[in-house]
Amino acid sequence: MEKKIGFYQEVRISPNCKEKNKKYIGKKGGVMGVSEEDGVLYGYSIKLYDEEYLLSFDKDEVIPTGKQLTQDDFY
Repeated sequence: MEKKIGFYQEVRISPNCKEKNKKYIGKKGGVMGVSEEDGVLYGYSIKLYDEEYLLSFDKDEVIPTGKQLTQDDFY
């Protein structure tokens, strides 16, 4: 089973992301939601620091930075 990135963990958008997400490469934000079903991880809802809304990324499009944030950092 793959290691899931936890809620409010900081991530960076991978250079290997889908074409539609290329404008977000290198940007950082936090995990607000996880998309999974029957133990299969599909992707994450990410709140990038400089974007107003949540964005969806596939699991391979985000890289954890190792920094754990809290809910207060986003609300």
